[in-house]
Amino acid sequence: MTNEPGTEDERAVGHLRALLARADARVQELEQDLARSERLRRDADARTAVDRRLVDCARDGGGLAALVRTCSHLTGKPVTLFDHDGRRTMSAHVTSTTVPTPPLADILDSLESRPHQNDRVHVANAALGGSLSRRKMIASVHAGGERFGWLVLDEHPAAFGAVDEFVVARSAQLLAHEYGVQKRIARVAWNARSSLTRQLIRGTNESADLASSAEYLGVDIDADRVVVYVQDADRVRTSAVLDQALAARLERALEVEVLATRGSDGVMLLVEAPRHSGALTSVARVKSAAAQASSTIPSFASAIIGVSSVCTPATLARGYREAREVVLCIDRFAQLTDHRVMAVDDLGPARLFLANSSTTAVTHYVDDVLGPLLTGTPGTADLLVTLQHYFDASRSVRTSAARLGLHENTVRLRLARVHGVTGLDVASDANDQLSVQTALLLLRLQGHPALPTFGNDGVDGEPGRKFA
Repeated sequence: MTNEPGTEDERAVGHLRALLARADARVQELEQDLARSERLRRDADARTAVDRRLVDCARDGGGLAALVRTCSHLTGKPVTLFDHDGRRTMSAHVTSTTVPTPPLADILDSLESRPHQNDRVHVANAALGGSLSRRKMIASVHAGGERFGWLVLDEHPAAFGAVDEFVVARSAQLLAHEYGVQKRIARVAWNARSSLTRQLIRGTNESADLASSAEYLGVDIDADRVVVYVQDADRVRTSAVLDQALAARLERALEVEVLATRGSDGVMLLVEAPRHSGALTSVARVKSAAAQASSTIPSFASAIIGVSSVCTPATLARGYREAREVVLCIDRFAQLTDHRVMAVDDLGPARLFLANSSTTAVTHYVDDVLGPLLTGTPGTADLLVTLQHYFDASRSVRTSAARLGLHENTVRLRLARVHGVTGLDVASDANDQLSVQTALLLLRLQGHPALPTFGNDGVDGEPGRKFA
C-alpha cells in the first residue's frame, strides 16, 4: 500500500510547525530570562548605589540625622526614627508637605505579628477605620541583642518600590551601628567624667593633674557645687545607663552641669550651683529637681536622696559626708514618702546624732525629752506645734505668735506649760533648747501628725503619706 504524497507533506509541515512553535516558546523564555536578568542587574546596581551612598553617609560622620535624611532622599518618602521607648527621635521628608506619623504603638499594632530582632522589613497595612491611613514599612534597629529603636517609612507620595525595602533594611543596619558607636563613645566619656567626679570628691589628686583632666573633658573644676547622694532603692544596684539617665534629666531640669559617679550603694552627683544664685535657692532647686527626675525613672522612684549645702571645690568631701548623713537619717527614721528627698539644712547639726546613734537609743531619747507631750492627751498637739514654730522663728515669741495667729502671751503660756510638763525650759536654757529641737526633728522625720513635713521645694509642707 503506498502513501499519498499530500499526507506526508502535511505531516512534515505539521512537524515543522511544532518545532517552530517550540523554538518560539524557547525564544520567549530566553527573552523573559534575559529581561529578568536585566531587572536583577538593575536592582543590583541600584542596591549597590544605595549601599554605597548610605555607607558613605555613615563614614562621613553625619550621625543618625544624616542617615535618616539619606534614607528619605533615596526613597523619596517620609522617614521617622523612633527610640526603644517609642518616642520620635527624628524625621525627614523630601516633599514640602509635612506628613504626620502615627504613634509607634499604632504602627506595631497594625502588623500581623510583633516583629522580633531580625533584619526583616515588615509592612503595616492600612485599614478602613483603623489607625493607619497609609501603609508603613518598619524595621527594627538593633545590634548585639539590644534594640535601639524602629525605622518607619511612609507610603507617600508614591507606592512602595522595589528598592524601598532594601533601603529601609540597610538604613536600619547602619543606624544600629551608629547607635553602637555612640554608646561606646558615651561609655568612655562617662567613665572619664566618673573618674574625675571621684577625684573632685576625694580631693586627693594633684591640682595640676586634676585641672588637666577637667580641661580635656570640658569641666569647670572651680565651680561651686551641691552634692547629691542617691541611695539604691532596696539596695539593688542600678545600671550605668540608668545612672546616666538620672544625671541627664537633672542637667535638663536645672540647665547646669551635672557630674556623676557610682559609690558602693548609690550614685553621687555633683550639681553645679549658678554663680549668681543664693545658696538656699540653689539647694532648694536641686532638691526639687532631684525628686522630680528620680520619680520619672522606675528604678529610682523610691530611692532615698540626700542633698548637701553649696560647696566650694575644697569642701566637696564635706558635702559628700553631709549628703550621706542625710541619707542615713532618712533610711533609719523617716516614715513618709514626702521625706524621700531631703537636704542637710532640713536636718541641721542634729543629723550627726541621728545618723550615728542606735535607733533604740534615739527613740528612748525622744521619749525622755518629749514623752509627756506624746501621750495624745488634749492640748499636747498644740504644744508641739508651738514648739516647732518657736524654733523655726529663731525663738522669737512675736514671730511665733504671728505665724500661729495667737497673742504673744498665749505663746509664753504654752512654753511655760511645756516647762511644767517636761521640766525643760525652752525659753531660756540653751541645753534644753537643743534637746527639744533634736527630739522635734526625729518626730518630723517619723511623720508626727501634729508637725509639718519637709517639703521638696524647701518649704515646710502638710503631714504626708506613710511609706509602704
